[in-house]
Amino acid sequence: MLIGGLNLAMLLPYWISQLCGGLIGAALAKAVSPEERFWNASGAAFVTVREQGQVRGAVVAELILTALLALAVCMGAINEKTRGPLAPFSIGFAVTADILAGGAVSGACMNPARAFGPAVMASHWDFHWVYWLGPLLGSLLVGVLIRDRNPSRRSLCHKEEFSRPHE
Repeated sequence: MLIGGLNLAMLLPYWISQLCGGLIGAALAKAVSPEERFWNASGAAFVTVREQGQVRGAVVAELILTALLALAVCMGAINEKTRGPLAPFSIGFAVTADILAGGAVSGACMNPARAFGPAVMASHWDFHWVYWLGPLLGSLLVGVLIRDRNPSRRSLCHKEEFSRPHE
């Protein structure tokens, strides 16, 4: 929304859809996994940060991981000047690099909805706020960076991209 890719009227339905998707994914993972394996199947969304001393590193990790992913999406898939046919590869590479770099630090959720579903399914809310604060700060950082790079225009991403059907 900060860079013009989503209008205000679609913000709440988008958030609800994201949370429902995270919940459905976690429910499916729990349904097909034995109880002892669910903790691994959940992708460490709630078992990586276990004590207060890990919180700062986890928030910073989620901030950086989310920023990398958001930059890959905005600059590779949305921005008319920089998007190209390798956008899916660059986004997938960003996710892979994020998981490898931050998985052990924070669980590498990069999206609050990704942490929400497993937290609901496991009824585990300790340090859950980390997975909201880090991605929120990371996405705000990307929004500010993109707007700052081109102050003469409202955004580098164009709203028309989201209103016409994809080819």
